[in-house]
This record gives sequence, C-alpha cells and structure tokens, in this order.
Amino acid sequence: MKVLIFAAFAVFAKAQTLADVTKWQDLNSEGIRLVQSGNYAASEEKFRGALMAAEAFPPQDFRLRSTLSNLGFALEEKGDYQAAEKIYRRVLELREEYLSPESADIAASLNNLSSVLHSEGRDSEADPLARRAVLIAENAHDENVTAASLNTLGLALAGQGQDARAEPVLRRALALFEKIGGPDSLDVAKSANNLAAIYTHQGEYFKAEEQERRALPIYEKNLPPGHPLIGSVLNNLFVILGRQKRFDEGEPYLRRALEIEERAVPDSMRTQQMRANLAALEGVRGNWQASANLLRQVIAVEERTLGPNHRSLAVALANYSEALKHLNQKSEAKQAGDRANAILKSFR
Repeated sequence: MKVLIFAAFAVFAKAQTLADVTKWQDLNSEGIRLVQSGNYAASEEKFRGALMAAEAFPPQDFRLRSTLSNLGFALEEKGDYQAAEKIYRRVLELREEYLSPESADIAASLNNLSSVLHSEGRDSEADPLARRAVLIAENAHDENVTAASLNTLGLALAGQGQDARAEPVLRRALALFEKIGGPDSLDVAKSANNLAAIYTHQGEYFKAEEQERRALPIYEKNLPPGHPLIGSVLNNLFVILGRQKRFDEGEPYLRRALEIEERAVPDSMRTQQMRANLAALEGVRGNWQASANLLRQVIAVEERTLGPNHRSLAVALANYSEALKHLNQKSEAKQAGDRANAILKSFR
C-alpha cells in the first residue's frame, strides 16, 4: 500500500512539474515577444506570471534566474530602476551561489546591474561592476557578454565625465558587435547611438550626427514602428541638431519621438527627457507657458521615480524656474530655483 501511495505521489509530482514547465515556457516566451515589440508593461505582466511558475522549481534551476533577468529588463526599460536593481541583485546572488565564478552568466548579471545603476546616475558604482563583467566574459571567451559589458563600461565612464576614456571602450564594443552580428545588427545601432552621445557631449556634432544617422535606419529596419528605442534615437538626433540651432530641421524628429514614447512608456526617463527637450524648444520660441506645463509633468514623474535629490530632477527644476521667471511668477520661480541649487550642491 505504501508503495502504491509513493508511486501515485511520484506520478502526481511529475505531472505537476510538467504543467509548471509548460506554463513557465508559454508565459516567458510571450514576455520575450512583448519585450521585442517594445510593450514593456505587458511583458512585465507575463514575466511575473512566469516567475510564479518558476518559483516552484528548485532555487538552482536556470529558469528561475532567467525569468528574473527578463523581468528586470522589462522593469528597467519601463523606467522602474529601483525595482529592476532589486531583481538584478537577486539574480546575481543566485548565480554566484550556484554557478562557477568564471561563468559568463555571472558576467551578464554584473552587466545588467551595472546598466541599471548607470540609468540611476550611480556611475561610480556601475564602473567596477562593469569592469568585473568584462574580465569574466573575456576569460569565458563569450564575445556577446564582453561586448555588452564594454558598452556598459563606456556609458559608466561617460557618466563620470571621462569621455576620452569612454570613446575607445565604446568603439571596441562596436567592433565586437559588428563581428558578431554584422554591420546592420541592432547591437551595432545601439553602440553607434552611444558613441553619438559621447561626440555630442564633446561638441563634435558632425561625428555625432553621422553615428546617429547610421543608427536610425538600423533601428527602423529591425524594430516595429512604435518601438521606444526608435523614439530614443529620434530624440538624440533632435538634440544634435538643436545644439547646432537647427531647430526647424530637428523638431519633427522630437515630436515623432515623443509620440512614440508617450504611447509606449509614458513614465520612463526617456519620455521625461523628450518632454524636457520639447519644453526647451518651446522656450526658445518664447512659448513659456507651454514650456512650464511640460516641465511640471517631468518634475512630477522624476520625483516619483528617481526620488527628491536626483541630478536630473535638479535640471528640470532649474529649467522650470527659468520658465516661471518669464511668466512673472517670481515667488514660484525662486522656490524651484532654490530647490534645484540645493540638489546640485549635494553633488559637489
């Protein structure tokens, strides 16, 4: 009798596991499809469902780690950086517990964590993680993770004001991505986009525009028309043109970018950057009320997402103060300006 109970229990457990596996696979696959289409909110829902199924597996099961990584990615792309960071830290802990220290999967986790720290403006913390990721990935001979980690390291260096050191790192990442996926791969476009940001910061607008115009058709070829990454590169192209005071030429790119982002991820930091850019354009044209209205939106989202003491929030407050001055709202302008200065002093 005991044998029969044991056998019956074993069959039941096996069937339940198969059901969990099927459920996990379906939800995870659908989440990946939604991420690729740029629908991050819907992908998050699918990955959370996949995670519930994966939690039934043993903690050393790769499916738990991969689902958490996917969920972290969706959260990061949505702009929920704190939640993404928490997820990435859990993945790193699991991989360090169950995998070899030389595993490229550990390098991938370090890279993901470094990436979200960069997005949070914490580049001094992101830098050593990215360096460790590059070292592990190179020793593991994993060119994909090496290239991705070099790309993140380049962004972290740029975020610390080290453009001269960032450029060769990003160029090395670009060369690796070209080797892996060819000159028209999406990763190549992302690297070109990052290089354009370096050149823009250095005032080398011809080089920046060249890289951005290389990136844009690759994005448009590889992604659906409303994908947020297309919005990002369109916005960057506007910035390059705007720095050269080519506002009429750049405005259509910005408005198309903002339309894409507001539809796809209205609360992301990319969307706030685009709103801030449109606010600046409205200010250049003397439309100060429109500028102030846009900046109020930016400030509200950034306070909620980034917290009350972020550098990006300080910039938005300073610009809002300027708009209010032109509207003769002197008291409100002073309040916003004082708050911006207080935040910026904390970084000195």
